[in-house]
Amino acid sequence: QCLRQLGVHHRSALPTYCISSSTNLPRQSSHLNATMKSLLPLTTILASIFIAATTAAAQDQHDDEHNDPIIQNYPSLVNWFTSHGGKIDPRITLGYEEPAHIRGMIATERIEPETVLMHTPAVLMINDVNNSGGGGSGGPYQDQCAMIQRIVEELELGQDSKWDMYFKFDGSSVPDNNKDDEEDQQQGQKQHHHRHTQIPTQWIMEGQPGSRAIKELQGLPPAGETHRHINWFTTACNNSQEVTSIQFKALMMFITRACDRGLVPLYDLMNHHNGLINTRLAVDDEGGLSVIASAAIEANEPIYNTYARGGGESTVDVFNSYGFVEDYPQLWRWSDVDMTRLAEEDPNHAFGRYVGPNGDDQGVDGYGRGFEPNSHHYEVLVVSPTLAALHPTKSLVQVLGNGRRSIDEWKAEIEYHHATLRQSHVNAMHDSAITILSELPTTIAEDAMTILPNERRLFEKVKKKGRLDQSKADTIQAIEYRLAFKKALKLAADVAERDKFYVDSEEL
Repeated sequence: QCLRQLGVHHRSALPTYCISSSTNLPRQSSHLNATMKSLLPLTTILASIFIAATTAAAQDQHDDEHNDPIIQNYPSLVNWFTSHGGKIDPRITLGYEEPAHIRGMIATERIEPETVLMHTPAVLMINDVNNSGGGGSGGPYQDQCAMIQRIVEELELGQDSKWDMYFKFDGSSVPDNNKDDEEDQQQGQKQHHHRHTQIPTQWIMEGQPGSRAIKELQGLPPAGETHRHINWFTTACNNSQEVTSIQFKALMMFITRACDRGLVPLYDLMNHHNGLINTRLAVDDEGGLSVIASAAIEANEPIYNTYARGGGESTVDVFNSYGFVEDYPQLWRWSDVDMTRLAEEDPNHAFGRYVGPNGDDQGVDGYGRGFEPNSHHYEVLVVSPTLAALHPTKSLVQVLGNGRRSIDEWKAEIEYHHATLRQSHVNAMHDSAITILSELPTTIAEDAMTILPNERRLFEKVKKKGRLDQSKADTIQAIEYRLAFKKALKLAADVAERDKFYVDSEEL
């Protein structure tokens, strides 16, 4: 299947949060009749305000879509796509998903399950130089550097490239904080009326003026790994030479849009949601890729793909490659010095976390569910603000990107999972989460109630003057992310104290 390409993410090189001991760290009464008389006009006023606000919000969305060149030119992209053999259901359009207000694919009418939503033939995919989408197998490319070079070559062709129309719909590298290109920055401001979200690789590098975003991670992953992509490309693909603007654009397209079959037009316009995913993929004999509705999709409902299937990539990885904190379910992963030591001493240490129904340390239960750990790091699978699974197994997270579970189904699965999870491993995770939270320079309350609102206010103040402060936008992005990470750590500690786990006799 066509998975989002995370080729420069190696699970063995996941960022590690190390605890540092040197870190320095807050009634009146009235008559019913009189009350009813006073409330009547007030209710009318509030209703009028609500209607006006709703109308204004709808008008704002309409204005945004009207002023968004990508949405306005979407029909041109579809015409190009279909003229080269692509197929897309006419009930699919490009618009803003609410309330998040992000651009994505949306159904205009109800679409039944098993409907083929779109089909991209192999000839429309951009693969590496040995598989250039010329009707070959369309199989996974082996050389990532060659893939990026292939994108560079097509970008350099400009209007002579078959994919010129497709490239015009790419916004992955606008604007670029690491380039001193005033014209590019101005163009980015015109195209992005709202705060432009970048991936951490696009943040200003540490040590350079304005590099505050990295500092605002407060050492939480992916701190130390934010520029992994550009560093990898520079050394592995570019002989440690300075990266040109067109190479940077190709790299950003590769990171944020490519899958294991290359660049696949229109497929890559779907947004990610592992909780509400409603599509599945199929590959034909000629190497073409079809997107099929896995469930009924109602009118105005977004059409979702996955960028992180089956628990292989964490919420940290999603943020580092795509620049956003995914909606629930979220899979948070971290390590400390103790976990790192355990992994070095015994690569299979994590298998000891679980106890089977007959006291087995490994194997499967009576329902065929495996007791293989999803990773040897600390992990918490956050399903809602109050529901989470500690140290999930591979079988527990396999549904991510492959299907849906209701809250009740998650509760049942997590209750069973925790009953097989050793209390000693839970205690270690609890202590790690509490230690990290205690050593961070700001608390959840300070981030949520003071710091983040203030940063957003300052950003909006500058925006009203007609200027996009991208450095400030990156800073807000980092603070939003660290707040979500802290909440996951806090929930992990709360669940460790609240839920019931397996207690060995020697632990009693």
